[in-house]
Amino acid sequence: MALFPDSVLEAFENVALENPEECTANPYIVPAIRAEGTLYALASVVGGRTYRWLLGIGGVAGVVVALFPDRYLEFGAEIAYENPEAVDWNDDFVTAVRVLGVVLVLLALNAARSGGNGTDEVSATQRDEPAEGDA
Repeated sequence: MALFPDSVLEAFENVALENPEECTANPYIVPAIRAEGTLYALASVVGGRTYRWLLGIGGVAGVVVALFPDRYLEFGAEIAYENPEAVDWNDDFVTAVRVLGVVLVLLALNAARSGGNGTDEVSATQRDEPAEGDA
């Protein structure tokens, strides 16, 4: 996303829209895609609380997306396109968005349960204890 935002937008429109040729993205969408990709990359590299925070935000959004995919897409069209009334979402994409919302919720719950970055954090006392058989 950060490296090829134009290609990401084009691929998204080809999958999501019935009529991509009739829809004109707002001029700030490509920079917004680049910024979002950069944010994901940085949060992944930093890990820990930052990563858990990002997944938590994604989980909250996922609840909304899973429960109200049509409203979510309507809101997205208002933000992303100069002519939101012309946006015609692909019916299969609406279903895919609902599934994506559920996936976001599951990822957020898993991150909250596991500590956020997929690794078990070892406490300072556990690091300082000698391993079994050490003298």
